Amino acid sequence: MSGIQLHPHDIIDEGMPQIISYIKKLKDVQYIFPEVNTIFERNPVPVGNLPRNPVHEVVYGTGTMHAILPSYVESGLDQRREPTLSLEQDPLMIIKDAMQGEDFEVIPWLNILNGHFEGSKLRNNLVTDYTGQVVPHWLCPNAPDVIDFWEKAFVDLNKRYGFTSYMIDRIRFPDWAGEEINPKQLLTCFCPHCQAKMQERHLDVHAIIEAINTWSMMFKAKQFDEAVAYANVNELIQAWLQFRQDSVSEFVERLIARVRKINEDFTIWLDLWPPAYGWLLGQDYASLTKLSPAVKHFPYHKLGGGADVQGLIHKLADTPKEQEAAFHAFKKFFDLPYDLSYETFKAEGFPIEFVADQNNIVRAKSAPDTRIFSGIQMWNLTPENLLEAIHAGERSAADDLLYYCYGWATDDLFEAIQNLREKGAH
Repeated sequence: MSGIQLHPHDIIDEGMPQIISYIKKLKDVQYIFPEVNTIFERNPVPVGNLPRNPVHEVVYGTGTMHAILPSYVESGLDQRREPTLSLEQDPLMIIKDAMQGEDFEVIPWLNILNGHFEGSKLRNNLVTDYTGQVVPHWLCPNAPDVIDFWEKAFVDLNKRYGFTSYMIDRIRFPDWAGEEINPKQLLTCFCPHCQAKMQERHLDVHAIIEAINTWSMMFKAKQFDEAVAYANVNELIQAWLQFRQDSVSEFVERLIARVRKINEDFTIWLDLWPPAYGWLLGQDYASLTKLSPAVKHFPYHKLGGGADVQGLIHKLADTPKEQEAAFHAFKKFFDLPYDLSYETFKAEGFPIEFVADQNNIVRAKSAPDTRIFSGIQMWNLTPENLLEAIHAGERSAADDLLYYCYGWATDDLFEAIQNLREKGAH
């Protein structure tokens, strides 16, 4: 059975009766994933309007917590509460109440390491790039106070709302996008906690920083193929990438162990980047899927697999010739075996095979019993494109589909899936 993701503004602005009626059009949805705390993101992204929202044409996420929780400011790390939150406008309670008597299962969706965090200990918990610059709004998986904060939040979410199953997202180091395109965000983390942990593991921090600086200079010189070749054979860069993967896996393992120690009914699902890119951001499917029964990733072929590929290429390269060279190197670095030009990619995205290819790689890399949800792009595309992605997902090694996301999808996309499912029933 498939699932669909909701944002808080859907619940507050549209109301659950309309949302439920639309989700029922999809016929096979069992799981609904309401976002509990937002990231800094345009809704819809990168363009378009919210088609059924009677209050807002566009909503900008501001990294706030949309659940009623006690203040954790005294402990030094907290997440800013959404100013519009109140007992009457509590999206998680509204959806919980609306689902009484319905056949859907609600699994709240939490962004763990990215958001508008605050408190006296915040500075000591942020990600830092190789030049010593802090990356705003990103907590480091090796920082000392992050799991303490989330342990309290899980306990209090359960106390107020009763949920024990959650999907956790943003469990990684920063990518190159977000509030702005900045590839330096990838070259992290060198906070004191990461540096100490690297030294414990006999990694030469200074030598790694020098290697990353050399690598970075190659991109500045537009030496894209040379940069890819350098990173692939450089032992220091490879050790740093492995360190990042170990850091994220160990963080998720500690987080799950902590919350399950308090309540053994807690079940944590994972929202990851597709395997084409996840490894670069610290996500190792083999180790992470040993910790969780289910994983969702997003092989959105029309959007380059969920990554802002165009944003990165335009940041790195100026002329059409340079952009073609950068895109060629990009495909090589991320092992994307598709014979397409940058111009074609801009117009069409990746070929549809990307969906099945990535799902099959997830299956090969994951623990044997992992339930795999293939994220299906449900915005900024035609009904034909949507059905193509659904068929590709269903033909792949994934178990189920997960639509992203409810409030961004136009009516014709709901109708296309409804027609597909009704035809399949006869």
